[in-house]
Amino acid sequence: MAREITARERYEGALLGFVIGDAFGHPVRTMEFSEICERFEKHGCLELAVSKQTETALFTDATQMMLFTADGIIWADREAKGGEINYTTYVFYAYQYWLFTQTNTIAGKEYAWLFDTEKKRRQCRLLKAKGLYKNRYLDNINIEALLRARDNQYGRLIHRVNDNAGNGGLKRVLPAGLYFNYDSETAFRAGADFAAITHTSPTGYLSAGCYCAVVAELMNGESLENAINISMRILKEYDGHGNVSAALDEMLELLGDDTVTPRVAVSRLGDGKSAESALAIALFCVSLHNEDFANTIRLAVNHDGESDVCAALCGGLFGAYRGVEAVPKRWIKKIQYYNLLLDVGEELFGVTVFREREPILPEEPEEKPAKSKAKIKEQLRDEDEGYLGETEDFKFE
Repeated sequence: MAREITARERYEGALLGFVIGDAFGHPVRTMEFSEICERFEKHGCLELAVSKQTETALFTDATQMMLFTADGIIWADREAKGGEINYTTYVFYAYQYWLFTQTNTIAGKEYAWLFDTEKKRRQCRLLKAKGLYKNRYLDNINIEALLRARDNQYGRLIHRVNDNAGNGGLKRVLPAGLYFNYDSETAFRAGADFAAITHTSPTGYLSAGCYCAVVAELMNGESLENAINISMRILKEYDGHGNVSAALDEMLELLGDDTVTPRVAVSRLGDGKSAESALAIALFCVSLHNEDFANTIRLAVNHDGESDVCAALCGGLFGAYRGVEAVPKRWIKKIQYYNLLLDVGEELFGVTVFREREPILPEEPEEKPAKSKAKIKEQLRDEDEGYLGETEDFKFE
């Protein structure tokens, strides 16, 4: 009998898998597959690159914003104290912190209290990490939408601020699927709400909702096939689901077509720049190689699209499905800000309520985790301070 994967292992696997995927695709994200093959002698990108300056694998704004999403959720949970609270507002505030790291400004003076060291009720730990201030392939849609959001008038499902269906909302919502894992419909809505802060095309935010619903089901031991089917049923309850539903239908059709090679199938699903395309590619890759993290990530990276986003989404799904033990340790050790990632993940895990279910191994019941008191470490590894130069050179081992 296979050992039961614990909730903590799935949690850690999802977060680290996401970051590894993001970092794996970072150096080649702007390349077409033919260019990638030319650089790597026709084999594609098969290993995780590290920066020559930091000796760590650098991530993009996908991981940056994912961390700020987690921070906003944790903040809301602390403020709620068991009562009702608008999580989306606190995630929006966290995005204002992220906006400051990237632009040295915020949307308006009404948010100045976020930086008032005397009056604010909490400090954003992420502002202490110098490496998070580095601009790494910024999504201008995120920047523009956050800068325009005066007086809390950020994007909502019922308040459209643009018609953008890009992957910029989808790529940051993993923590919603983890935290709201107890109910996939709630996870779906949270993911959609968080994405809609900046991306109010239904295709953009419903793709994010789907992703979070799948993650929520995987966190509770559901099969990948069932998790996808559950998320698709929820999806069809929302207006404007057509593009996302069509992309997922095509993904399922390609999974069942033995006459199409994986590489061709990925190309048919698109380039990953649109939200529904990135979602479909990630689900296809993890479904095809659901027992092999390396092959999953390699397929998600080596194509004519946004390698970092597709691989990040894929890594998050795989980690939630198979747990951290299935993620190669040699790659985990190379992640930039590894300690910070674990601290944020530990605190988010500590405030998460898990779905009640019958224990598979009653002789070893899993104790309910105490609320985490994890604090950011004063001293990270030297290389974790991050390289703040204008260019980045990578080496592949």
